[in-house]
Amino acid sequence: MLQRWLVVIIGLPLLLAALLLCPDWVTVIVVCGIAAAAAYELLHTAGKKVPKCVYAFTILAAVAQEWVIYDAHTWQFYDSYQSVGMVRILCVPLVLLTVLFFVAVKSYGTPNAMPFADVATAMMGGTVFPMMYSAIFLLRMDGLYGKMYVLLPFCVAFLGDSFAMYGGMLFGKRKMAPAVSPHKTWAGSVAGLIGSALGLVLWGVVARMWLGYEPNYLNLILAGLVTNAIGQLGDLAMSLIKREAGVKDYSHIFLTHGGMLDRFDSTLFITPWIYLLVCAGML
Repeated sequence: MLQRWLVVIIGLPLLLAALLLCPDWVTVIVVCGIAAAAAYELLHTAGKKVPKCVYAFTILAAVAQEWVIYDAHTWQFYDSYQSVGMVRILCVPLVLLTVLFFVAVKSYGTPNAMPFADVATAMMGGTVFPMMYSAIFLLRMDGLYGKMYVLLPFCVAFLGDSFAMYGGMLFGKRKMAPAVSPHKTWAGSVAGLIGSALGLVLWGVVARMWLGYEPNYLNLILAGLVTNAIGQLGDLAMSLIKREAGVKDYSHIFLTHGGMLDRFDSTLFITPWIYLLVCAGML
């Protein structure tokens, strides 16, 4: 229990400082670290015969994907420069895919052959997850309200998880997906939805007081409900991978809290949808 509280007491202020007080590039570095750790954990958990060189290329691709997205976001693409930006966005997935299939073809038929499942796992960890996590710094860089927008996915995830935990403890009887996550209940799920909706309403009040943001509380409530539901799917999805691999945690980066994909599992799914809602002008 002491270790869990130490992680919260030390980690939460550091995360808030990186998101709110530091320049944009610091947030990007934090996201790079999250993406790199997530890529390693996914390969280590779901990979079957992953060579060390694939670990290195996948982690490098995850970091490179974040910086390419960050760099592309800071460019003004117009006229002839637009095609240059598209090439840079696609180059990391293309290079990683080429390397992965080269290794798979070269090793095929040998005792250490890398199966296609590992190719797909590496592509997920090296490109898809980083693209999803990049929405964190994209929210941070979104104009006047960026410092508030970046808090949205964490409000949805953390408050939703807290309400879900206590709701499940007090009222939980019917299991939600016992084969995947035996402790999750339908009562906890409903409590999580309510917690995220209330969290975004509170976010709107603070944003109005701090930056003069004009919140649409109905939209905030709907966004909290929808993104929390998606976040619960993300949580179950990451649990599914662990169950198939037969492990309890992805790693022990956060001591008894588990690994990056244990702590930032629902956030992985929530953040891109929050970013889409912000871009659509709904938040």
